Amino acid sequence: MVKDKIHIVACFDHGFVMPTGVMIYSVCVNNPEVDTDFHLIIDESVTKNDKKDMEDTVATFDGKRTVFYEISSQQCSTFPIFKENRLTRATYYRLFISEILPDTIDKVLYLDGDCIVRHSLLPLWNTDLNGYALGAAFAKAEKNPKIFERLKYPFNYGYFNAGVMLLNLKYWRMTDVVKTFISYMENYSQRIMFEDQDILNVVFCDKKKVIPIKYNLQSGCLYKDPLWDSWNHKYEVAEAIKDPVIIHFTFRSKPWDTYSCHPHPFRSSFLKYQNQTKWKGCRYEKRTTKMIVRNYIGDCLRMIGLRSHRVSPFMPILAVD
Repeated sequence: MVKDKIHIVACFDHGFVMPTGVMIYSVCVNNPEVDTDFHLIIDESVTKNDKKDMEDTVATFDGKRTVFYEISSQQCSTFPIFKENRLTRATYYRLFISEILPDTIDKVLYLDGDCIVRHSLLPLWNTDLNGYALGAAFAKAEKNPKIFERLKYPFNYGYFNAGVMLLNLKYWRMTDVVKTFISYMENYSQRIMFEDQDILNVVFCDKKKVIPIKYNLQSGCLYKDPLWDSWNHKYEVAEAIKDPVIIHFTFRSKPWDTYSCHPHPFRSSFLKYQNQTKWKGCRYEKRTTKMIVRNYIGDCLRMIGLRSHRVSPFMPILAVD
C-alpha cells in the first residue's frame, strides 16, 4: 500500500531556527504514519550548524526528510517591514514558494515557525483546492473595517491569517502570481501594514477556501474584546479551543521568551515539544535593559502589595496537551 505523503514549507532566518525546529518536531511526533518532506526556505543567515540541527531533528523519524532552498535576503531588502509586528523580511520568502519549489510539487502546507501541531494533518492536507489558490483560516481581525479601507477590497471577502496555508501551487504557477505580488508591492506599498499577509489577502481575496479555525488557533482567539463578541466564528473558535490541531502563537510575546506579563494559555504545549528537542530550555530575551528593570520593579511591588496584580486578557481555558 502506498503511504500518504505531505509536503510542508517553512520560511525563516537564523533568528527563527529554534521555534521552527520545535514546530517541525511536533509535526513528526503527531504524524508518524505520514511520509513528510519539509521544504525549508532559508537565507544566508542560517548556518551549517542550524541546518544540521534541523536535519538531526527530522532524521530520528521514519519517512521524514528536510530539503533546503536558499534565497538571498537582498531579494526582499526593499520590502516594507514594521518593527511593532516583530517580524523580519523572511516573512516575504513565502511569496516566492511557487518559483522556488520544483514544478513537480503541486500542493504544499505552509506553516509559520511559531506554530505547534498537536494532531494528524491528513484531514487538512486532503482538503480539495480545485479552483482555489489556497486554503486558510480567517484572522480574528477580519471584521475590522480599517483593514478593508486600507487595502481597498470589499469587506465581504474577509481577511485570513497567513501563518497556516494550504497552497495550490499549480494555480499559482498558471496565473503567474509572483509577478502580481511584486506589482502590488511596487504600486501600493503604502497600503501594507502586515507585510506579505496583506498582499496575499488582496491578491487572493476571492480565490481562498476557508479552513476550520482548529487548524490555525491564533492567540487573538483566546481573549475577549468588542470585536470578538460580535465575531461570526466565535462558536467554532470555542469548540476549537477545546482540542486545537494547530496552535499559532501570533502575539508578540512568544512562549520561548524569558518574560511575559501574561503567559499564553497554551504555552505548556510549546514547552512540551521543545523539551524533547536539542533546544530544551532555550529562551530568548527581547526586552531592552530599561524594560527588564521596569518589569523587575513592577513585579517586586506586586509581591509586597504596593501594586495590583495584572489581570490576564485571556479567557479562562483548559490547555490540553
